[in-house]
Amino acid sequence: MAHNWYAVYTQPQKEEKVALALSKKGIENFCPIVKTNNAKINIKKDFFQPLFTCYVFVFVQENELELLKKISGILNIIHWKSKPALINEMEIDILKQLTANYSCIKLEKTTVDVNGSVRLIGEPAVAYKENSVSLKYQSLKINLPTLGYNMIAERTKPLEEFIFSTVKNPIKFSRLFS
Repeated sequence: MAHNWYAVYTQPQKEEKVALALSKKGIENFCPIVKTNNAKINIKKDFFQPLFTCYVFVFVQENELELLKKISGILNIIHWKSKPALINEMEIDILKQLTANYSCIKLEKTTVDVNGSVRLIGEPAVAYKENSVSLKYQSLKINLPTLGYNMIAERTKPLEEFIFSTVKNPIKFSRLFS
């Protein structure tokens, strides 16, 4: 039987503990964590919190799902139309990449489409000046259909970065998404 990505529903504010417990049991999992600041109490210090409240993603066989409910902190398996909800592996890969490279990520609810494909809705803005090209605003909006969300990822500081020049010096390229 094949392994697939599923979502488990956790007790509130127990996502990281559940992810740690799953890892200790050798179960591949992913709990997307994003950096935020606490604007409510005027603290400039950043802290980290799960992107999805009460969700942790697990990579298991379907017959192993019921055993997960025995792990402390897991309340249930997320279902779609009376079956455990399959999460598209590409969506998990995108979540991993964006949470690793972007610090300001927001989610918008949208309709769930289990047959839909991941698509880029917004692209980074590119600025052209004489003989150079630079990335002016680095924000992405991506539709995650099996999760039922649009994800908006932005750099906290818009980065204007040198990318390409046709000057006599050797052509220099820099990483777009460092």
